[in-house]
Amino acid sequence: MIIDTETKRKLREMNASDLLDAFERLDERTTAPMSHTEVVRLAVDNAHSGHMDAKIQRLVKRAGLRYPPPRRT
Repeated sequence: MIIDTETKRKLREMNASDLLDAFERLDERTTAPMSHTEVVRLAVDNAHSGHMDAKIQRLVKRAGLRYPPPRRT
């Protein structure tokens, strides 16, 4: 998805780089038939999934489990 440099700067300034990365990963050919709402929802869902995965990994690491659970792929 094409995002102008000013919008990218603002997203970084707001510490929303995960959301910016999610927007940049979207394929324009796939999102072309979607509405703006659907594209935003898809990017937010992707950013949220990445955020939650990282949070779970931090919590597992902090717990110091003797036998850590297998990593999800």
